[in-house]
Amino acid sequence: MSAPDDALLLYARVQSSLREAIRSGELKAGMLLPSEKELQALHGVSRITVRRALDELEREGLVIRSRGRQARVVEPLVSAARTEIEDDLAAILELVRGTQARVLAFKWRLPDRAIQARLDTPADEPVLQIDRVRSIAGRPILHTTAHMPAWVGTRLRRESLSERTMLDTLAQSGIQLAAAAQEMHAAPCPAALAPLIRLSRGDPVFVIERLVSDKDGRPVQHLMATFRWDSFSYRITSTGSADGRRVEIAGAGRIGASKYDRGYGAG
Repeated sequence: MSAPDDALLLYARVQSSLREAIRSGELKAGMLLPSEKELQALHGVSRITVRRALDELEREGLVIRSRGRQARVVEPLVSAARTEIEDDLAAILELVRGTQARVLAFKWRLPDRAIQARLDTPADEPVLQIDRVRSIAGRPILHTTAHMPAWVGTRLRRESLSERTMLDTLAQSGIQLAAAAQEMHAAPCPAALAPLIRLSRGDPVFVIERLVSDKDGRPVQHLMATFRWDSFSYRITSTGSADGRRVEIAGAGRIGASKYDRGYGAG
């Protein structure tokens, strides 16, 4: 093997190691990477090799560098938009229209600390967990895991969840949905979900985390929705309307075919 090939393998090894640390969350958004000297010692390579690896990571958009400072993991751009809950719910229902849902899990379990905090429920009170995959023409495009407190979960029946969204079912049962907080981000596909939506571990996915509350401020549902990378898009366009903002979502494998005003997520 020639010397240029050796150098290529060395920088690629450093680049791959840092990329994996960023994607796994070991190096979080905004965190400083180890210094160039520390990376030299850690990987047993030259300063030139470390700098080339950092150059490549910067080209990928994973790190940012400035003269005289350590490289830092890029922080995502943040934007905010306000919508009415009725608009949100209408868009949720439209987003999954035409898909077929398959219930993978419908079970009661004690909440872990994260779910307990989100649903504001006692540690010794079971919550209902529902896992589903939505498909179009047999092609899976979306996986969801939802958790609901006991007073909500008792209103749901497994057999009904292949035909309608959970939020639609809850609204029809008399729960008045009043607020939704939602975050969206890209991520590598977890190993456990990859075969369910026909991806490989580490392939890109789009994740939506949503917490819905009722008119009294009580959490009703916590949802994690994972879309295939090719089954979701998100757009914001300025218009001359009164609120000056139009949010469009195309999803469920129909990118470019369906657009919805001010809508978020899937239920």
